Amino acid sequence: MKVLFLPDYTAANAYQRELADALQSRGVTVTADPTGRRRLLPVLGAIRRQGRPDVLHIHWTEPYISGGRADVSRVKATRTLAELRLVRRAGTRIVWTAHDLSRHDRAVDPLEMGFNAALLRLCDAAIVHCEAARSTLLEALAAPASSGAKITVIPHGNYVGAYENRISRAEARDRLGLPQDGRVFAFVGWVRPYKGIGELIEAFRSLPDTGARLVVAGRPVDDAFATEISQLAAADPRVLLRLGFVPDNDLQLYLNAADAVALPYREIFTSGSVLLALSFGRAVIAPRRGCLGDVVDDTDAILYDAAEPDGLSQALRRAAAADLAAMGTNARARADDFGWGHIADLTLDLYRRVTGSSR
Repeated sequence: MKVLFLPDYTAANAYQRELADALQSRGVTVTADPTGRRRLLPVLGAIRRQGRPDVLHIHWTEPYISGGRADVSRVKATRTLAELRLVRRAGTRIVWTAHDLSRHDRAVDPLEMGFNAALLRLCDAAIVHCEAARSTLLEALAAPASSGAKITVIPHGNYVGAYENRISRAEARDRLGLPQDGRVFAFVGWVRPYKGIGELIEAFRSLPDTGARLVVAGRPVDDAFATEISQLAAADPRVLLRLGFVPDNDLQLYLNAADAVALPYREIFTSGSVLLALSFGRAVIAPRRGCLGDVVDDTDAILYDAAEPDGLSQALRRAAAADLAAMGTNARARADDFGWGHIADLTLDLYRRVTGSSR
């Protein structure tokens, strides 16, 4: 069986790499097209260059609908749907993984939601990462309940072995200039408003533990938000900011220095960042929403009600008193429940269903 992943984020996205590797170990030929997104006909052009696949697996839609201006975006969305219809008529089956409900840090775009609704109708199958995401997706797209039969739940895989993980806790703290004792909470990743970074810093500032530290590492979405975060952090010397791109090999530095990873997202649909923390054996602090209830529980995470005004502050206080080492051990064990072998098996079963193939 031949599968084409679009868009091609394999160079920067471990999810695509891990899934592709696991599928290929099961005899699936997985290809991608690194140049196709900027071509006049990105979908058809990718198929021309890579050869017609049995399954076209779409992972993210933004490159095919985002044009900078509303009129350009409308043209791109219309063009992409026309390409997909031609692909399907030619016999290729279409699978869509809905990683997100919509693009973040902006008002809901009716064009994007309309495109996604059309894609759900057009595709042969859609994938979400938990049961909660299925109902949320149907509601967001105003899709009929019957469309739920087209949606398959396949969990998000872990990141065990996907990134370097050789630095000890002591070495990581030494390199970051952090004390060897005391609680260290960390956020690592793109620094964007919807991830609740500002709220995290403010909540941490209310924590009375003078020995605690908060590390925020990642590239800000823009200079204005970098300034906002820097001003918030400047009021508390316990906050360490490392604002800039974090290479893959440096993820271990921040994650291994931490006792817990804080992910106070204002909105969270899937669970990739949570599984990254679990894969490094770190407890998670996060709101009780999205797919999190299907991934973690009170043995490896401190979950809070995001509707409570002091929910995050209280979660940090609980974390300051919790046995985070034991929770981290549980977290690492939990990560093994999300191995890529099982996820590839489920994905291949789905491919076989939509193609009617036994191979």
